[in-house]
Amino acid sequence: MKKTLLTLSAVLVLFFLFTTRVTAQVYHFQEGFASNAPPNGWITTNVSYSNVHNHGLYTGAYSAKLKPNESFLIPKGLNTAGTLQFYIQVRDTTVADAFHIAVEKSYDKLTWTEISRDPCNLKDSAWQVVNITVNDNAAEIYLRFHATSLGGTATLGLCYIDDVSVTKLEAAPGDATLTDFTYNGATVEGFVATTLDYAVELPYSVGGVVMSGTPNNPSATMNITNPTNLRGTEAERTGTVLVTSPDGTSTKAYKIVFTMSRYIFSAGFVTAGSSLVPFPGWTTAYTYVSTTIPMGNHGIFPGTAAFKFIRGQETKVGYLYTSKYTNCDTLGFWLAVDVPVGIETLLIEKRVNGGVKQTIATIAPGDMSVDWQEFKYPIKENDSTEILFTPTLPSDSLSLTRIWMDDLYMTGKPIAQGIEKLSANDYLSVYPNPTQDYITLTMKDTRFSSIEVFNVIGTRIMSETIKGRGLTLDVRSYPEGVYFVTCRGSNSVCTAKFIKK
Repeated sequence: MKKTLLTLSAVLVLFFLFTTRVTAQVYHFQEGFASNAPPNGWITTNVSYSNVHNHGLYTGAYSAKLKPNESFLIPKGLNTAGTLQFYIQVRDTTVADAFHIAVEKSYDKLTWTEISRDPCNLKDSAWQVVNITVNDNAAEIYLRFHATSLGGTATLGLCYIDDVSVTKLEAAPGDATLTDFTYNGATVEGFVATTLDYAVELPYSVGGVVMSGTPNNPSATMNITNPTNLRGTEAERTGTVLVTSPDGTSTKAYKIVFTMSRYIFSAGFVTAGSSLVPFPGWTTAYTYVSTTIPMGNHGIFPGTAAFKFIRGQETKVGYLYTSKYTNCDTLGFWLAVDVPVGIETLLIEKRVNGGVKQTIATIAPGDMSVDWQEFKYPIKENDSTEILFTPTLPSDSLSLTRIWMDDLYMTGKPIAQGIEKLSANDYLSVYPNPTQDYITLTMKDTRFSSIEVFNVIGTRIMSETIKGRGLTLDVRSYPEGVYFVTCRGSNSVCTAKFIKK
């Protein structure tokens, strides 16, 4: 009898193990800190980074340092939040500092609700793990670490946070949201599940885009429409990911309208050091990138440094050579000279398809100033073109003469944009129609910049520029008949018909 009961119990245990649904944790992210900067999409206030107090569970040799007197660390927006886990090392050893750490949530990054306060031992300087149950199924939710102290120093009244993770909640059958939205493998900047429309500027050289995304509910279906022409009409430059929920009750269309940058490259200078270059493949000699700039950083493109040509010996002639680029239109940069002596020059040349050098310009001493000046030169080459900068500077090792360069760019040759023909029913109204004296035109938006009127045989009767969304025309002098009014924008056109009685 006992043997029979044991056998039955074993069968029931095996049945339970094989029939019970086991749900594994699914993570939005498991994030360490890879550098002295926040992860992509995170927002920080009064936060720095340490590679000394690193916990090291996930990839990254840094931790986030929340400092006195108030600091905020906000991970990227999430689609639902299950459990928040993080590791914390508290560096407060004095009661006077009154250090506190709170975890808060928000649905709009404006109004925050505290969900946990001081969830660890604030006097323990060892790494501690903290788990906080959020259990919020909002399609857009933000979590925030909020550290405060009444005082503090570089070592007190602060904490280090590392190895942060957040799990997802189980998706509903009617869920048609995405957890990420990508093009050519890159995540859309600022993506959150509740925002459907985005605008992205692509580098000049990009020829096509492949859209993708990850549904929050793995059983949802996606229908992807990639852009057909990145230099065409708005419709042709738009990519869409249509998500349909598993139960078919909900659909969401995530959309990106792409535009093309006019720059083949644009370079400020970010990192200081000897012989640094802004892009791979560029080469230099006897140059330096510095943040100690007599005339100050010029500052159009990102970076607080500037590039300078130096020379201390007769044989040490500096230069800056770019990589080869196609469809080059215009070269531009800002230039200044420090401690001019009247012999400093800058020779600018181009080399097309690896051929002989061709002089673009020589900037003479009288053309340069101790203040920043912009220089622009036409390149107008379709084939691969390299730009060469070669300075002339005093060879005296005691000379302080330097030529400085900042905000260097190359624009691409203009590529014809497609013209989108818009429906008058949607974008343009004409009334009264028919008319005897005046007509009023009302546009849907301000995309149109000019207007023309044609008669029935195609002769243009009038043309003028327009601003805003409305215009009244005097047509009393027009002969009776049928006319066409055409509104034009940068890449769109719309035509409507009216009758003069």
